[in-house]
Amino acid sequence: MKSNNGKISITIDNIKYQVPSGITILKAAQMNGIYIPTLCAHKDLTPYGGCRMCLVEVEGARRFLTACTTPVEPGMIIRTHTDQIQKERREIMELVLSEHTSSCLICDESESCKKAMPTIRKSGVITGCRYCPNDDQCELERVVSYLGIKEIPYPVFYRGLRVEKEDPFYDRDYNLCIYCGRCVRVCQEVRLANVLAFNQRGRNTVIGPAFGRTHVEAGCEFCGSCVSICPTGALAEKYNKWDGVPEFTAQTTCAFCGVGCQLKVKVKNDRVIGTAPFEKGIVNEGELCVKGRFCVPEMVNYYDRLTAATILENGVRLKVSNAEAAKRAAQILKDCPPDQFAMIVSPNLSTEDLYAAQKFTRMVMRSAKIDCSARWFYGKNFNAYLNLFRRATTVEALKKADVILSVGLDLQYGRSVIGYFIRHALRRGAKVITIYPHDHSLALTAEIWIQNHPGEELAVLKQILKELKGEKASTADNLPAQAANLLKKAGNVVVLTGSSFIQHASGDSILETIFKISEEINAGILPLPAQNNLLGSILAGAYAELLPGAISSKDAKHRQLIAQRWKADLSKLQTNWNCLDLIAGKKLKVLYLVGETLPIDENIAEHIIYQNIYPLDTVEPVISLPAAAFTESEGSFVNGEGRVQRTRRIVSPPGDSMPDWKIFSQIAKAMGVSGLEFRKIGDIQKEIGEIIPEYVAALKSKKRLISLPEKITLSSKQPKRQIETQKSGEFIVSETSNENVYRGIPLSEKVAGLRSLIFENAIIINPRDAEKLGLRENQRVKLRQNGSTRIFPVHFSEKQKEQTAQIINHKNQFEFLDPYAVKLEKADV
Repeated sequence: MKSNNGKISITIDNIKYQVPSGITILKAAQMNGIYIPTLCAHKDLTPYGGCRMCLVEVEGARRFLTACTTPVEPGMIIRTHTDQIQKERREIMELVLSEHTSSCLICDESESCKKAMPTIRKSGVITGCRYCPNDDQCELERVVSYLGIKEIPYPVFYRGLRVEKEDPFYDRDYNLCIYCGRCVRVCQEVRLANVLAFNQRGRNTVIGPAFGRTHVEAGCEFCGSCVSICPTGALAEKYNKWDGVPEFTAQTTCAFCGVGCQLKVKVKNDRVIGTAPFEKGIVNEGELCVKGRFCVPEMVNYYDRLTAATILENGVRLKVSNAEAAKRAAQILKDCPPDQFAMIVSPNLSTEDLYAAQKFTRMVMRSAKIDCSARWFYGKNFNAYLNLFRRATTVEALKKADVILSVGLDLQYGRSVIGYFIRHALRRGAKVITIYPHDHSLALTAEIWIQNHPGEELAVLKQILKELKGEKASTADNLPAQAANLLKKAGNVVVLTGSSFIQHASGDSILETIFKISEEINAGILPLPAQNNLLGSILAGAYAELLPGAISSKDAKHRQLIAQRWKADLSKLQTNWNCLDLIAGKKLKVLYLVGETLPIDENIAEHIIYQNIYPLDTVEPVISLPAAAFTESEGSFVNGEGRVQRTRRIVSPPGDSMPDWKIFSQIAKAMGVSGLEFRKIGDIQKEIGEIIPEYVAALKSKKRLISLPEKITLSSKQPKRQIETQKSGEFIVSETSNENVYRGIPLSEKVAGLRSLIFENAIIINPRDAEKLGLRENQRVKLRQNGSTRIFPVHFSEKQKEQTAQIINHKNQFEFLDPYAVKLEKADV
């Protein structure tokens, strides 16, 4: 009988329950704490009924029904574990085990073995209970235990499949696969990536990309959803394959890009062993990209972490205590005139660290020379990029978009969570327009792909803008005209911007045209910054031109307000200096690098104080100070939407590492200067709240967003270009800065798997071009142009358009070049 509150009455195992109408028997049982075994069912997937473990008896039915696919009905009487049902389940499971390594499941000595041989874990092929990465966390093990299976009455057939270890982040041993289909379904139903499928038939069935392709060739994003959902040890992460069950998990915010995904960090022995998406993440909704899913443990645990302070004494590097290092830093800083000091900070630092950094510079050193390395990335195009945030929208807007316009964005390995939202928008009926010169993640699904030649982005966008304004710039069958027509008719449009053109000399014009297009059609813009806390660096005042609150340092009233709060004289702290001046030969007495490395191998200061999580490899700092990573300290970031998100101290900082703000406090104390006596992160947040009250309000509310002031102007000085564009040549080369960076350290330096996906400090060409030139993978080639020669190793990518090449600079570059033509030839001849 149905009740007034939308619930119905059913009976399960002789007990009556009120359950919501329309749910399945399995869901009704789970809601009431009744265990029904299942292997193929999952809350995020549509009912499948493949494993047959959830068979139940329903009174009046002519056969057993699968609980995961059968909806409840009023008055239904259900039995979940009768003798006949259990017998049926056991027979099915025994057949499954006949083709599955099962000594870990049916061995009488399993428990004793675990106690006696706790370290026997590693094996190339899974052969026993202590040789399986899913030991103690296997869903199959729980079902076998529940059914009480002690032996296998059928002939055992071991498939003898090769363990697939070629792909970068996880191994695949399909000898352990039970064909539950979870991995295929999560790839097809949830991620909508359609990389995985059932291949072949019957006993020869295997899972993987179709047509014998590798996962990379099939467009896999390495989001890890298939690994997370696998109920056996068939899919196992390489990094934590033998770490066993984590002791606990904790939530934090990913620091590897500006999307701001929520993570569950897995911890064992006070060490990060893995990550998984936080299911209720307000931005990522339980999804991650390859960096958030697989790169965090290696990035924070790599063997050469800077764990102790060091000083350079007579050419010898000595380990010292933090107190001794602070004392030595204080001596150097006391002797430094304010105009000979500068600090460069990373946009990967928390807002609290950035606030403490600029306060240390302005109040302790009485210097205005504070700058953020984001200026290295955006250069002369910085102001135009920040202007996009005036029309900033949220990731949520993608769910309502009729048309999505993407410019310069490939979502396969970075920000693939956005690709997940786009694919769901496509399923709803939205259309995608993408402007990108090479094959990329949106190419197959886009309604219109404008495959411009590298460097033609501005011309394409101007054509679209003219069409939108009614100025016929092209014929009706022209792709920009078609794109403009689609944009005109759309009710809700979201514009996405990537980084492929950010370092172009014409990047500011491209960004300005994107802004004008969004104004013309009243579209929201999702800028998707590469840096996790770009907006936090602006709000914290980590630039010489800006004070906390993102107010100009020339604003006397605001400067006086902050001076009163700090009880300091800030009247003379105005300068046009920025970090781009460093390459102009303006040497400093002291350069303080915080969470950042130098992109040049030049001695640009008499003393360099370096504060980071890994050692500096470009120049020799006089003092190195060990800092904490984002998994080891409290704080907050501001993502590209303007959403303030927390990070939490999940594990202890290794060795003597400390949060950056604490190091500043220690040095200020050693210098005898008051004002930075912060004892906890809440002290800094309280002070920020006195200057930027909306920041703390947004920190307390997940739904409240913070915006930048209407007008922000940063210095747009540009270094002299050292390479001039050639009129003709064999290849058109696009150069971009590496956006896969954390605290100045390229992720690929510490994460082996990422090196095989993203080729940095190399030239990337199409394999067909390589064949014509007689090149082999990783061979060195010369780029000749206007009398200059540069040498790079070469890598091949099918995604690269023929007769074009791409260079991703290992670290941030200073040159801002439009794509240029070069002659390419073998170097070792």
